[in-house]
Amino acid sequence: MEELKGKRGIIALIALIIITIGLLSSLEKLTGRVNPGISEVYNALAYLVAPNNLATWVYDWRGFDTLIETAVIYVGGLVSALVIGRGVVQMKKCKQESPVTSKPLEFRVESLTVILEYLGIPAAILLISYGIMIVTGSSTSGGGGFQCGVIMTSAYLLAAILYGKNNPIKFGKRFIIGIGAIGLGGYALLGLPGYLATGYWQYNIGADVWSLVPSILHTIFGDPFRLSLILKEGVFYSTPGIVPLINIAEAFNVIGAIGLIYFAFLYGWSDEGE
Repeated sequence: MEELKGKRGIIALIALIIITIGLLSSLEKLTGRVNPGISEVYNALAYLVAPNNLATWVYDWRGFDTLIETAVIYVGGLVSALVIGRGVVQMKKCKQESPVTSKPLEFRVESLTVILEYLGIPAAILLISYGIMIVTGSSTSGGGGFQCGVIMTSAYLLAAILYGKNNPIKFGKRFIIGIGAIGLGGYALLGLPGYLATGYWQYNIGADVWSLVPSILHTIFGDPFRLSLILKEGVFYSTPGIVPLINIAEAFNVIGAIGLIYFAFLYGWSDEGE
């Protein structure tokens, strides 16, 4: 209760009350109106787009919404780095007060057990390999770009904790920012071909489930990922279209966002050098 005193506490309490009322109101309005499963139209058409219904739903049917979420992840990572690095991040044009510096964390590799010293790198390599496997197979199985990004940054964090500045996974500051920017920009740009061809942003022109794009575009973006589905009803040919490319872009974005937080938290930040 002591923390609720003052202006901030009052604002927090009011916000919590509003959120609670909104949540309870939403749950009350949903009563009796929830249909089991998902859209019948989606279930009828999903196999024409990609064997993995999850990837189809996220990117084909919620493409624009997922794009906004991707932007939020990247911006959130950048803001988190600034918050974590306050006093360490020396931002330009902010000279009113001297930054508070702290001693860098001391890593002593010689204090590691034999198991950690010799198995840390193989474990990190396995995690990175698993992340690559997740993102490359995401159009036909569970998982996707976000999962890949989390797994690969976990490998980076593991190696950083064990080996400190001798981290074998050399994710430098510029690399992390660059790969995140490429991921976010790539995701956004992948929506452009569909928009120019059909007027719908993030339309999957490779799968072209509504037959709206010229056959040449369907071939360019669909054939590299074409699959044959052997079902009891017969053999069907399917392609996830641009979903694999979107998954890779999402993985880059997440690696940049989460890696940025880890880098600032572990090593600090400055405008000069790496």
